[in-house]
Amino acid sequence: ANPEVHYRTLANELIEQLEAVGRKPDFVIAGIGTSGHIYAISKRMREKYGDEVKIVGVQPAPDSRIPGIKRVETKPKWLEKARSDRIVDISLEEAVEGVVRVARREGLLIGLSAGAVYQAYRRLAVEGWRGVYVLVFPDDVFKYVDIIAEHLARGNQRG
Repeated sequence: ANPEVHYRTLANELIEQLEAVGRKPDFVIAGIGTSGHIYAISKRMREKYGDEVKIVGVQPAPDSRIPGIKRVETKPKWLEKARSDRIVDISLEEAVEGVVRVARREGLLIGLSAGAVYQAYRRLAVEGWRGVYVLVFPDDVFKYVDIIAEHLARGNQRG
């Protein structure tokens, strides 16, 4: 959760990947955990691209718990410095749906916090936020198989 490491590595890797395809980000969406990576990415992206880049944090909905991300009320250490432009609430059920959707469409086995990030992206797109998105997927599905299976089984029982 050291922001300096994320600043030097992850943020620069994202910029390199964007430059390789000739793109400039309009939005960066990341989960709020310790807030180290969202702060580091926000700082580096804004140094490179200015305040035109909108930073969107993702947190669990008020009555949900999503492993790997926290609500802002828990006061994550670096969140204030990240200067998020918006915080999006996502339920555990929505995060599971995001995991399943990405697996089926892209073949990527993302984790629950990544599923929440994907669902935040979908919500913003529906609201009309247009542009180049960077979605930060920090986890994979393997730690969460039991949780996902439980939610899928519940959904199948409902029909």
